[in-house]
Amino acid sequence: MRLLNFNCIFPSCSFKRNEIEEEEFLKHLNEEHHKDMLDISKKENMSIKSVEMITVSNSTVFINSG
Repeated sequence: MRLLNFNCIFPSCSFKRNEIEEEEFLKHLNEEHHKDMLDISKKENMSIKSVEMITVSNSTVFINSG
């Protein structure tokens, strides 16, 4: 189990959680931003899974542990 930190990149969203599993953030995306991701996928001619993957990547916060 790998715990990560997420700060949702959608401007209208205040979701920010530390030390959660990626699946929990995916649940948030699908419950709160499915329509947003669908709009992006249509606009950019990308699959919704690609948009989801990019959103997860861009929302992952890396904290310097050194």
